[in-house]
Amino acid sequence: MPGARAELVIDYYNRRIKVMDFTGLFEEISGTLEALAEAEEMGKIIVYTPPEKGNEPKTCGYAEEGTIRGYYAGKDCHIFSSYPKNSRGISFHKEKEDQVIKNCLRKGRGEGKNPHKLGDSLKKGRWKLQKENIRLPEEYTLRPAVQADASTMATLYSQGFQFYPTPLHMESYLLKTMDSNVLYLLVEKQGEIVSLASAEMDSETGSAEITDCLTVPSERGKGLIKELITALENELSCRNFLSSYTLCRASSPGINAAFASQGYAYTGRLVNNCRIERGFEDMNIWCKRLK
Repeated sequence: MPGARAELVIDYYNRRIKVMDFTGLFEEISGTLEALAEAEEMGKIIVYTPPEKGNEPKTCGYAEEGTIRGYYAGKDCHIFSSYPKNSRGISFHKEKEDQVIKNCLRKGRGEGKNPHKLGDSLKKGRWKLQKENIRLPEEYTLRPAVQADASTMATLYSQGFQFYPTPLHMESYLLKTMDSNVLYLLVEKQGEIVSLASAEMDSETGSAEITDCLTVPSERGKGLIKELITALENELSCRNFLSSYTLCRASSPGINAAFASQGYAYTGRLVNNCRIERGFEDMNIWCKRLK
């Protein structure tokens, strides 16, 4: 009988190892993961775990940090983490981040119940949107990104994020992902891109991560990200995706509030999960079932 196997992502930029899938008993690979983390100087090991295997990482000393609802074709994914470098497991802004969540949940009650429909026009390529379907002011337009936008997008992302878990500042990366599994949407004002967001789609699981949300400073506070989230959700629904989720910066009130107001559920926090700007940051998990 074959031994345990694991599908790994060794993420040098974020100094972490992600176990995206494993077969056999987790305890058979736990020691190998620890040795690999030590050899590669990784500070965190993350394990994506289906419900039926949820106790296995726990028995090996891993702590559950959160859940992505509906991640496995409707079944929940439980995220367990271990910290070979103990300092990596310490959340230095926990009180502030807890308050962000409390404020979001208080304000989010009753909001996000009536998403407007943009999916049909997205799917069919019709981008002359009916006014009753959008909340954007007249001078703003929402549309999918095309290859000709990649250079401008890369510039905006490089200006918005000093560091980021993926190389959004590279035009080649944006072009490559546009042609694969990532849907980028943007908002323009008088022909200038002022806000962006994307959905990383996993057709095998039927789930998608809404990510790469950015609004230029002069246009923040106008609800542009909310419109992009809704547009992405509707397109995902048209493509028969079952759920969407996001991992957003735990210390940022604005982006957390945007997802809370759109009916997303807060389901956990990944401590010092990735490098953004000042160093490693905690990331909150927000989830929503689309069907």
